[in-house]
Amino acid sequence: MSLSDVTVSSTARRSIRSFSVWVWVLGTIVLFVSALNTFDNVGIGDDGFGIIGDNEYPWEIENPPVFEANGNTYSGTGSGVIRIPLEEHQQEPYVAQLVAGEYVDLSITPPEELAQPANDRAWPADVGDLWDTEDQLLVLPRDGDLELWVRNDGDWEFTLTKAEVDEIDDGFASGTSNALLVYKGDATSARFVHKGEGIFFVTIQTLDGESDRPIIESGEVNERLSWDPTDAVYITIEADDGEGAWSIDIDELATDAPAEPEPDPASTEPADPAALPATPASRTDAPGTTKGTP
Repeated sequence: MSLSDVTVSSTARRSIRSFSVWVWVLGTIVLFVSALNTFDNVGIGDDGFGIIGDNEYPWEIENPPVFEANGNTYSGTGSGVIRIPLEEHQQEPYVAQLVAGEYVDLSITPPEELAQPANDRAWPADVGDLWDTEDQLLVLPRDGDLELWVRNDGDWEFTLTKAEVDEIDDGFASGTSNALLVYKGDATSARFVHKGEGIFFVTIQTLDGESDRPIIESGEVNERLSWDPTDAVYITIEADDGEGAWSIDIDELATDAPAEPEPDPASTEPADPAALPATPASRTDAPGTTKGTP
């Protein structure tokens, strides 16, 4: 009997196809999990995932590659570090924007760790990833030299320019597109509202190295966010220009009620008769009696 003599029912063919699809799906999942277990750092972006490579943690290397600026542009191959002295950055925020390359991962060394040996440092604070030439990251130098770590396994290029940040000085801000804002008051929370159809992403960063993106939404948004007490909180808004409007209402602390004014002891204004104590009635002698002079 030849293979041409073998017939398979339509039900059997469907079962075979279904089984093959599930085998392919399970095999793909197994390969992906194996990749995650084999490599400590697998980045997932819009175009898929990429493995950073052998030089995964450049801050653990005694003499890592140092990348120098060409104007406000940095470029290189693989991972390394960018160093900017305090006298140059003066704790003014930077904006990093990708020019070329598939991705760039950025981290900052806390100033208190700068004097520690490379093999005895805490991990740097994560700033974020750049995956697209439209992506921007706010880099906040602290009170010390800026040590900015770059992680990549190929060629890359990005700009690092001083950021133009608008201060929220009256407890309220609004707009219809991207914005970089800073609040330096005592409040530790605010309400974020977005109306329209576009995206609304909110990133909150502090000089202590804290960074979070608590809102990644589109359409209508009405949320209250809070942060730990700090000297300054930086708020990055990403919004589609013209497709929505957003507002930030800071929960300003209430001021104390004004105290009642103290009376002025030197005041010459006549006293209110109603406020004076009652004068006691004068005592009179019994009727019909007279007082004589002794």
